[in-house]
Amino acid sequence: MSLRIIPVIDLRAGRAVRGRGGERRRYVPVESRLGGVSPVDLADPVRLLRAYVEMLRSATVYVADLDRIEAVGDHERLIVDFAAAAPGVRLLWDGGFRHGLDASRLSRNGRVVPVLGTERMLAPAVLARVPRPATGSRPALSLDLTESGILAGSPEVTSLGEVEILRRAAGAGLTTAILLLIGRIGTGRGLPRERLSRLQDAARGLDLCVGGGIASTADLDFLAHSGFKGALLSRALHDGAIVVRDLEAAGFLG
Repeated sequence: MSLRIIPVIDLRAGRAVRGRGGERRRYVPVESRLGGVSPVDLADPVRLLRAYVEMLRSATVYVADLDRIEAVGDHERLIVDFAAAAPGVRLLWDGGFRHGLDASRLSRNGRVVPVLGTERMLAPAVLARVPRPATGSRPALSLDLTESGILAGSPEVTSLGEVEILRRAAGAGLTTAILLLIGRIGTGRGLPRERLSRLQDAARGLDLCVGGGIASTADLDFLAHSGFKGALLSRALHDGAIVVRDLEAAGFLG
């Protein structure tokens, strides 16, 4: 299938953590059933990355630097370590970037892709023109969604509406956008399928990925058959709701 499984690493204070509903202060170190029935400690970020690569054959991993997003620190050294530990993996790095050139020095080989999230976006002008760094990767957009609207750094961005943000991102030359359902992260609530279908229809010229709330292979089937290009997974993998053998059987691991 053309849907890519994109596992997630959330970083806080040097550890891989996981949470529920976007309540970041309640995130806890990762214990995971990814490799079997009993949970194991996968809070070491490099160990978690290697587990994803070994068990899921991951070609792309999404990394959220929660400290950097909240402006209380950063994990830039770990991004370098990730690139060294998994030389064939592309990293989608959400580091609270306010414009597309913030991460260019770390994306020179094209394997680290900065993610521009609306949560930190202060002005619609950011979407007017997103130049491609001469030595890096063109950013991806994260459209950070609440149940009823958009999570954004300013009312001006919120007022654009989700469809217009996608339209402007495509017009700026971006090719990838993540629909991140903030309130559903870590909940296993399933997907708002009607809303996602509407955004997929509106997102001409963008490869869309979805994160937050994915609960089962049925959700993955919906995304694949609806034309989405990627599914961000964390809770379902670590809790054993989606297991490697099922992904393999359904054709999601290539």
